[in-house]
Amino acid sequence: MNTIVNTAIKKRAISPEQKQLRRQQILSTAKLALGEHGYEQVVLSQLAEQLELSKPALYRYFANKESLFMALYLEEAKQLLLGLERLSQQNLKPRVLAETIAAQPTFCYLSAILHTVLEKQENIEQAINFKRELKTMAEQLAKLFLHWSPQLSQQQALTKVMFLYQAVIGCWHTSHPSSTMQQVMQNDEFEILRLDFVDSLSLLLVKLLAD
Repeated sequence: MNTIVNTAIKKRAISPEQKQLRRQQILSTAKLALGEHGYEQVVLSQLAEQLELSKPALYRYFANKESLFMALYLEEAKQLLLGLERLSQQNLKPRVLAETIAAQPTFCYLSAILHTVLEKQENIEQAINFKRELKTMAEQLAKLFLHWSPQLSQQQALTKVMFLYQAVIGCWHTSHPSSTMQQVMQNDEFEILRLDFVDSLSLLLVKLLAD
C-alpha cells in the first residue's frame, strides 16, 4: 500500500481514484503534523514539501489551512461515530463512552478549536456544506441515543448530542493547559487543579446518561 501511495504522490493525480488517494495522503500528513506541532505551527508549504507537491497542487485540494483541517475534522468525526456505533451492542456506560471519545484525540483537539479557529471560513458555500455534514452526523448519533434510551424524543436525543459535544470541548480545554501551565501544575500546591480528560468527561456523562 505504501508503494501505491508514494507513487501517487510523485505523479500528477488524474483519475478519481488517484485524486482520492492524494487527498487522503494530504489529510494523513496534516494529522501527523498536527499531533507533533499543534495547529498554529502547521504550515501548508511545509506539508506540500513533505508530500513532494507544489503549493498550487496542494491548494487544488484545499483552498486554505482552515478548509484542510475542517476536512480532517469531518474524517475524524466519522471515525468516532463508527466507534460509538460499535458500542450500540452493549449497555452504555459513561466511562466507556468517555474512553471511546478520548481514543480520538485529533477529533477532540479539533473540536476544541473548531469555533474559535477553524470556522473562520470565508467561503459561504463550503461553510454550509461543512455544517450540513456535521448535522447529518449529529442526527446519526442521536439515533444511537434513542437506541440506548428509547424513552427519549428525537429532540431530546439531539439535545444530548449537543451537550456531549460541548462537554468534550470544555473538558479538553481544561485538561490540556498550555505548556507553561503544565509546568506550573507539576507543583503539588496545584494538584487539586489538575484535570484528567477521561475522568472529567466521565463525570459529566453520568449526568447526561442519567437524565
